[in-house]
Amino acid sequence: MLMQSKVIIREARIGEYGKVASLTMAAYRPLFAGTGLPDDLGWYGAELRDVAGRAERAEIIIAELDNQIVGSLAYHHDYASEVKSGNPEGCAGFRVLATDPSCQGLGIGSALTQWCIDRARADGRVALVLNTTDYMKAAQRLYRRLGFEPYPEIGYQIGGSQPVEVLGFRLELKD
Repeated sequence: MLMQSKVIIREARIGEYGKVASLTMAAYRPLFAGTGLPDDLGWYGAELRDVAGRAERAEIIIAELDNQIVGSLAYHHDYASEVKSGNPEGCAGFRVLATDPSCQGLGIGSALTQWCIDRARADGRVALVLNTTDYMKAAQRLYRRLGFEPYPEIGYQIGGSQPVEVLGFRLELKD
């Protein structure tokens, strides 16, 4: 349930990328506690902190509550270039959804995801797709609640000493 204050969803300004990176790490670090990853999450943490790199391929979207950035994601008009497997032709997508830990459970992730659904529909995309990991149980519940269905065609496995299963989800937007 959202707080009394209004959540504002908008594109991030370049000067806000540092805050987005910090918020993303604060949201993701607890998900991987006890997995053996270093505190900075190694190569994955470097990717999470690279907001400017994501901005070269996507729009960085933030959620503000009381003039504070409390959530973010990267919206891709064409997600096909982001996937490691499959070919989600005609699909928009988003990555790296993060909510400030102090605001989790308040509907911030839902508001950001709904923004993506509305934007993908306005863009005339056939579906909205995303990847998440097996560690992200709350995210999976959110996506299922909003009507996303498993989309294994874009799932994959990250190997190494701590293997991670990356799951695909898809929400059809056209009848």
